[in-house]
Amino acid sequence: MPFVDLHTHSHYSDGADAPADVVARAVRAGATALAITDHDTVGGVAEGRQAAAAAGLDYLSGVEVSSTFERQELHVVGLGIDDASPTLRQRLDELAGDRRERFERILARLEELGVPVDVDAGGVSGEGVPGRLHIARALRDAGYTRTTQEGFDGYIGIGRPAYVPKRLVSAEEAVAMVQEAGGLAFVAHPGLGNTVRRLLPRLLELPFDGIEAYHVSHSDARTDTLLALAKERGLLVAGGSDCHGSIKDRPLLGSVRVPREHYERIRERLGS
Repeated sequence: MPFVDLHTHSHYSDGADAPADVVARAVRAGATALAITDHDTVGGVAEGRQAAAAAGLDYLSGVEVSSTFERQELHVVGLGIDDASPTLRQRLDELAGDRRERFERILARLEELGVPVDVDAGGVSGEGVPGRLHIARALRDAGYTRTTQEGFDGYIGIGRPAYVPKRLVSAEEAVAMVQEAGGLAFVAHPGLGNTVRRLLPRLLELPFDGIEAYHVSHSDARTDTLLALAKERGLLVAGGSDCHGSIKDRPLLGSVRVPREHYERIRERLGS
């Protein structure tokens, strides 16, 4: 069955690969359409579009906006956005500045703990907006941890000694940012953990266009539940592997296969 992957990351946020390499990975996996949805940046969208066109791969411009709803962190995936929108770019630049400031504060805390890391070694800090995943990888590469996940568990995860909270826009603002840029707003991975699942009924009172029913963290049963919810509420369906490449210890593109029919419905809505 033809499948698509509408949730991936490049080195413009916290992925390991250049956008062209994400496209190449998608082609090798057999995907027929792709979206690169980097965190709070559209820096890699144009590169991905060019590579996809050369490879004959259908492509949606995307972004994953970090936001908050009822004091809980929530991610909003935007698909089909105009990545050249001045308003969107200005707001994302502001968010990127906040992320860079947080990044530096985490590094300073690690230094105080006697755990200095060189995030620039081997290009660990990425091409765009650096984040905690880059620091977790640097901790691993420096020998402080065995895996990137251990970096979160021991140092930079919530409640750990070097953790610094994010500054976040509201979920309402994130949805508006996406839609004002001509895109469609989706609740990202609502089956990841209990918090968003609990908030989902109230969350969907906001003008979301759809939900990500498919995600690497979703069981088959959870996906089926979310598909039923989307049908009941007349919402579009998206999702994907959330692949970050080798930076997360394992590549995932191809492990989550979103049926192409959902991509076609998204394109139809964007066209209308």
